[in-house]
Amino acid sequence: MSSPDVSVATEALKDFFGQIYTFFETIIVRFFRNLYNSFAHVGFNRWTKVTLSVVGYILLRPYIEAWFKKMSERDRRKMEEKEKAKREAQGGKKAKVSANTLRGGSSGGGKVLGEVENTDDEIEDGEDFATASGVPEWTKNAKKRQKKYMKSLKEAEANANKLSQDQIMELLDWSDSENEKKEA
Repeated sequence: MSSPDVSVATEALKDFFGQIYTFFETIIVRFFRNLYNSFAHVGFNRWTKVTLSVVGYILLRPYIEAWFKKMSERDRRKMEEKEKAKREAQGGKKAKVSANTLRGGSSGGGKVLGEVENTDDEIEDGEDFATASGVPEWTKNAKKRQKKYMKSLKEAEANANKLSQDQIMELLDWSDSENEKKEA
């Protein structure tokens, strides 16, 4: 009883995928046929349309560019007027603290997020160069972190070298007597 249902379902699936295949085949065949015909069978009317389109574009382009320039100038003037009105509304007052000061810029004062106070092990020679060359302050912090990381690696290596040969052999010793001790 289930075999007629299976055969109906498989026939329906075959039909469905067959229709999808013919649909895409038709699209691809028509695309390539039309592409070929658009270059192979070009008539006088088509050449006239292409020529007039190119000439029209060349003639109208300066006017189109002038229109876009006029629109952008109008938008720029509106923005300037808004900024001027905003400044006048504030009465010509400026902020007491600039954004660069808050970021820890050249005028000083501000702290960068995550900035650490000077430590004793910090190299003092590179600071003047970094400030004078305009290198951002966060690179100093990166140098500090790198130096601390290298120091911790050296300490870990020194601790690893402190183990004596006997201690290493003791750690690696898997004798039967130890296993018997653990079982008992």
